[in-house]
Order: sequence, then structure tokens, then C-alpha cells
Amino acid sequence: MYASTSAFWFNIAKQNKLDKTMLKLGDRVKFVNENMEGIVTSFKQKNLVGVTIEDDFEIPVMASEVVKIDFDDVKPNNDKKEVEDKLKPKLSTNPLGIFWAYNRLGENEVEGVLHNNACDTLLYVVYQKEKEVYNLYKTGKLSRGEDVNFLKLNLENYEKWNPLLFQFILADDININPSKPLSIAFKSNPKEFHQSLKFCFFLQKQSYMFKLNEEFNTLNLNALKQKDFAEKTVIEKVDLSKKPEPIIDLHFDKLLERGYTTQTNDIIGVQMDVFIKTLEAAYVHQMKSIVYVHGIGNQYLKNKIHTFLTKNKRLAKHFEDADSLKFGGGATYIEIG
Repeated sequence: MYASTSAFWFNIAKQNKLDKTMLKLGDRVKFVNENMEGIVTSFKQKNLVGVTIEDDFEIPVMASEVVKIDFDDVKPNNDKKEVEDKLKPKLSTNPLGIFWAYNRLGENEVEGVLHNNACDTLLYVVYQKEKEVYNLYKTGKLSRGEDVNFLKLNLENYEKWNPLLFQFILADDININPSKPLSIAFKSNPKEFHQSLKFCFFLQKQSYMFKLNEEFNTLNLNALKQKDFAEKTVIEKVDLSKKPEPIIDLHFDKLLERGYTTQTNDIIGVQMDVFIKTLEAAYVHQMKSIVYVHGIGNQYLKNKIHTFLTKNKRLAKHFEDADSLKFGGGATYIEIG
């Protein structure tokens, strides 16, 4: 049965004469000899293309060994939809931040969507940059949980898309420390763009989604070695200058039990703060490895942790899901760099 299926897809590939010139960045493809699908995220030499699968792992493959799946032919997988329905967060647990997504309207057309889940009222200004000149494109305001659609574009002309400049003022009805205005330049490279395809919580579908006010940057490890761990942070009552425990539970109730206190309601922010500071301490104390228990939930915290680790490979030279029998699939094992 498997052999006949492989032969079927091979014949289709042969008939269509798939090669580098027929595939485009962002095309969804099916592997001829494997039961896998992915998205074309790069072109290599000759007829070799890079296809990124679900785990954000890019596989180099000959163009003749994949078959393009037409956008209109992609049918919802009932089993996958059932899993996604279970993972859809409730309103109160949606990730905090200002999000920019490209909603795919058809084979090549996308539409930009700006979403506010960062403050009670978001004032925004959007510019398009063309020939070193910023042209005012749109202004407005969004209440928390609202979004606005604008900027329809064609995927085939991605390289010609104008860079965007977002300016934001975040206003809350009650705030002890008002946020500073933000100015964010946005232009992703083709690989980053096509790897951003994920389940978008505010569109309730797969979309190209970016968090504009991402707060975690690449660490300066040389400065880290000289860091004063006694400096005041939102985390109190825990001495982070000490060597961390080999297993750290990031569930918020567990953090409270261990003496962590905070003045913010951003639970994810607190969890990430604990994660980053204890990982920094583990690096300084030359620990070989550490495990973080983050739970399964909607996988938002796990994804943020893995994104941070991907951007800081000198700090964490390797990471993977921790022992599923011991942690139930809700933990990450990290080898310290």
C-alpha cells in the first residue's frame, strides 16, 4: 500500500516536472516518499530547496521529491482541527502584546491585520518606507482585543514589499508606570516570514503572525559574566546569585509558593523573567544542564522559551523536550553552553 502511494506521488511529480523555477517561497508541499508536509522557506544550489516542517526544522530536498499542494486543495484535517480547538486559548489567557499578522486570502494574496492585546487603548501610526522616505499610511486606535485590517499584498512580490514603521502609544485606564511610546521598524526576510506561519489566536486560523513588541533580545554573554545579580527586578525575595536548582517549575502557583513576588499581572512575563534569570545564573555557575517545567497548556510559554533559546545558542548549546515519562511532555531540557 505504501509503495503504491509513493509511486502515485512520484508519477505526479514527474508529470508536473517540478523544479526550482516552478516552486515559490511559501508554497505548501508534500514529500513524495515521506508522509510529511512543509513550507518552502529557501532555495539552495541547483534544484535543491529548503522545506520547513512543523517543528521549524528545515530539510534540504530535491525539488523533484516534493509536490506542491494548491491552496484551494488544502482541506482541514479533522483530527488536527480537534487538537487546535483544544489548544485555542480562552480570552483571559491569550498572549499579551501587539501583534501583526498576514491573513492568507487565497493562493497568493494576503492582508495585514494589526491586533491589540497589550493595553486598554492602543494609538497607532503606520508608515511605509519607499526610497528612504516614510509615507504615512494609516492611523487609528484599537481597544484591547480589537484588530484592524489593511494592506493587501501579493506573496509573489514579497521582495518588493515596502518596509513598515509602526509607532504606538499604549494607554491603560489605570497604570502606575505608563508605558513609553514605541517605534518599531518591521521587515522580515523570506525565511523568517514563511516560518512565522502558525495558529493565530485572534484570527482563529493559520496565519503569518509576528509579535511587534517582543521584549527579549540576544544576550551579551561577556556582560553577563560581570552582571550584578543583586540588582532590583520585578522578581523579589529570591537570591538569583545562588546556583539554581537542576529542575525549575515555572507554573505561577509554584513560583508564588517559592517566594517570588511581583507587581505586575503579566504572568507570562514573570515566568519568562524567572526563566531567563535562572538560566543566566546556571550559565555563570557553569551548570551542565537544567530542566524547566512549563506545562502543556496552549504551548505559548513553551514556544517563547524555545524561541529565546534559538536566539541564544551560545548560552544554550542544545535543548529538547525533557523525558515525557517523567514530565508528561510539559518540560524542556537544556544543555548549558
